[in-house]
Amino acid sequence: MKDETQILYACPTDDCVVLRVMGRGTFLNSMPLKRTIERMQGRNPKTAFVLDLEQCDTMDSTFMGVLAGVGLGQRREGKPSLTLVNVCERAQKLLQTLGLSHFLEVRPRSDSPLSTEALASFIPTEDGPVSRRQQILHMIEAHEELINLDSRNSVQFENVLKYLEDSLERAAGAEQPAVATASQRQ
Repeated sequence: MKDETQILYACPTDDCVVLRVMGRGTFLNSMPLKRTIERMQGRNPKTAFVLDLEQCDTMDSTFMGVLAGVGLGQRREGKPSLTLVNVCERAQKLLQTLGLSHFLEVRPRSDSPLSTEALASFIPTEDGPVSRRQQILHMIEAHEELINLDSRNSVQFENVLKYLEDSLERAAGAEQPAVATASQRQ
């Protein structure tokens, strides 16, 4: 069964981008989310971001780490807060437990300011090629954001980080023989 998770975005105004998560927010789609936000920030540094989670089933720690990085970056630079709308109760608890609700604007499902008519022009985020090494580095960065956010998160994610760092070493080791083999051929 193919994963039908998708992230769409729309720009209802010149200084606002609305991103809609369809399905699960995971390590698989957190990099396209981050790349889209960075691209939009490059176009207009004062852009406000709204993340619509009405159709988001769940979020993993990498996805929430990306939200933490974006939200903290917006806050640090004096930009509008990252706003999450249509957040289910379970996701609200996760965001609160990890400390993200302290700096993200989190609005429950019953308090959504989004209008379907106004945001009818959603398009998919661009999902370019990502190497195994890039994906692992992305996941490490996201988990480090969560740990830096609240030291209590280190207990929860220290084994995840260890696994990812080991995976990074294995990925680097797997690349080495291919390079050596290519050199030997010359």
